[in-house]
Order: sequence, then structure tokens, then C-alpha cells
Amino acid sequence: MLLKSVALISVLAVIAQSVPATVKVLPFVDSSLPVKFRQVIAEAAPRVPSNLASYAFGVDLSVPTSLSQLQCVKQAGYSAVFVRAYNPSGQGSFDQNACSTIQNAYNAGLGTEIYMTPQPSSSKQGYQQLDEIYQGLTQVGITVRSIWIQVTSPTNWPSNANNNVNFINSIVSRARQYGMTVGIYTSYYDWNQITNGWSSIGNDVLLWYWNVLGGGVNGETPANFADFRAFGCWTVPSVKQFAQVEQVCQLTVNRDVYAAGTMLKAADAVQEDGKMYTGGFISGNQ
Repeated sequence: MLLKSVALISVLAVIAQSVPATVKVLPFVDSSLPVKFRQVIAEAAPRVPSNLASYAFGVDLSVPTSLSQLQCVKQAGYSAVFVRAYNPSGQGSFDQNACSTIQNAYNAGLGTEIYMTPQPSSSKQGYQQLDEIYQGLTQVGITVRSIWIQVTSPTNWPSNANNNVNFINSIVSRARQYGMTVGIYTSYYDWNQITNGWSSIGNDVLLWYWNVLGGGVNGETPANFADFRAFGCWTVPSVKQFAQVEQVCQLTVNRDVYAAGTMLKAADAVQEDGKMYTGGFISGNQ
């Protein structure tokens, strides 16, 4: 009996070693946080409440989307979509999918904001990465009014906070040269780890913060700003990501809220010159 028990334990040990121990880090989640978010199969997001007058809802995504999908998103009660315009893979590159997604979102009656996931370890400077976005969108007739810079996951950034600050500042400075409004997508923890709490980025820079307990519906936090605490130069946020890896209209998205009344009408995306505009829908006015 003892030999059988030892043999069984040995077999179980081999099986345990053969099971992959990798943890899939979900979009916008820092792998060095105390809670590790394991792979989550996106489940249907709860309905957008119809009686929440203080906040409006949006989704953020990094995948190609069709007009019909975004029409569904609009019908589901969302007003805005945050579209990734820069892919950090390799040296980093303009995300071509952003062009069609922005166009489809406009035709669906949704406001659009764009965000970039920069590559801080690239041989390209931050401002050069922003240039790629600007050129990629303007070439297809889309005028960029604002940009959100993703500053999350400290393990993906160099350990020198001063270098990180200079990298981010080069993007912010270039965006200002283009006349863009700038926002940062981050969290209290991310910002302190990556920039050592940099507080002089500028009072004109908006904040989109994330706070979730995990991926999926069970990881949601309240769809409001009640959990916000000041950090960096920010005392008031503009947007909060409160849910990650959920399914809306067959799309895997993260969900966001922003103060109702701070967004321009989607119809304002096109002016008399016939150009399509992206960004600038969500302001810092609370």
C-alpha cells in the first residue's frame, strides 16, 4: 500500500509539472500587481443602466470592428468607443485597424477617442511614435483632436523613472505641437511605479484611470468615480475603466464611464470641410 501511495504521488507530481503555469495578463492589467488575473473567457457584460444620469458609458478595444458590431454597441447604450491607434509589438507601429474602426464608429453614431500603447523600449522616440499615428490617420482623411497615452504595466517599462518621464513628455510635447488635447491612461500604482509619481506633466492633461478586481463581470468595480484618489497632478479624473474582458455585441472589450455632459455629440465629428474628426469628445470639465 505504501509503494502504491508513493507511486501515485509521483504521478501527480509529474502531471502538475506538465501543466503550464503561465498567467495571461489581460489588456491594461499590470502583471506585478498582488492579484494575478488568470485567463478569463469573456462573458456577456451586464446591461447599461438606463437611469444613471450622472455617467455615460463607453468601451475600449484593440481589435478590428465592423459597422454592424458598432451599431449594436450604440443600441446597447454606449456613447463612445476608445480605439487603439498604436500597437506596441516589436518596435511599435501604427495600428491600421484604427482607420476603419473610427469610420465605422462615426457611421454608427458613436463618439471616438484614440489611445496609443507606446513602446518605451523602441529605438523610436515617443514623439516619433505619435507622428506615425498622426500621419496614418491624416492620410485617410481623419483629423486627430486628442490622444490618450497608455502608461500601465510597469514590467513593460524600463526601470529608470527619469527616462520614462522623458519618453512620455516627448509624446505630450509633440501632441501639443499638433494642437491635440492629451490624456493619460494609468492608475495610482502604475503611475508611481513607472514615473515615480511625476506631478508636473501639466494641468491640461486629462486622466483616464483603471480600477478592477479581476477580469470579467465578477471583477468589476462600481461604475463611478467614488474610488478615485488623487495622484500625480490629478485631483479629478475624466474617465474610469471599471470592467475588463467582457463581451458586448460579440466583441471582447473593456468598459468605461465618464461624466455625462462632458462629451460632444457624435455629429460634431464632421464639420463643414467634410473631414472626419476623432478625439476631443470627452473633456476635463466636471
